[in-house]
Amino acid sequence: MNPVLNSHSIYQDSVLERLRVHYSGGIFVIVNSDWHLVAKFWMIDLSYLTTLLQDSYDPKGLKPRDPASMLRSFLLFLMTNPEIGITEWVNQMKRVPYYAILSGFEPGHIPGVGTFYDFFKRLWASNDKNFKPQKQKKRKHKVKKGKKGEKAPTTTPGLLPFLLL
Repeated sequence: MNPVLNSHSIYQDSVLERLRVHYSGGIFVIVNSDWHLVAKFWMIDLSYLTTLLQDSYDPKGLKPRDPASMLRSFLLFLMTNPEIGITEWVNQMKRVPYYAILSGFEPGHIPGVGTFYDFFKRLWASNDKNFKPQKQKKRKHKVKKGKKGEKAPTTTPGLLPFLLL
């Protein structure tokens, strides 16, 4: 099923409502250093991403997550603690409703790790992995062979000949 286009104003309204529900009773508190994230995501309109990725979704099947919310969540992950990984990020969104709300998800209805990786495949839109391995193999240099009857070249070119005695 194709994703439903949620406008930016719907996202802003849902953030306000969810913050009131979860943070107005005094159980949870948003500290001053967290408000800059609210301001950033309040201004960034990512709703166009849904129409951009519309063709990458199968028209049949379950209703997918909003691509704008998925990207918003990934950007929030990169801004807060990118060293933990996606699996731990999903766990943090389950524990801290603030992250889920800013991402555009209802606390308690967080996408799974596989949903994020499926989204990354759709976002990348390429069959190639387009990355190199962390460690590249060292290539062995071919030793030039001498002609018949000539002295064989040294296999350790850095050593001086008098050290080989």
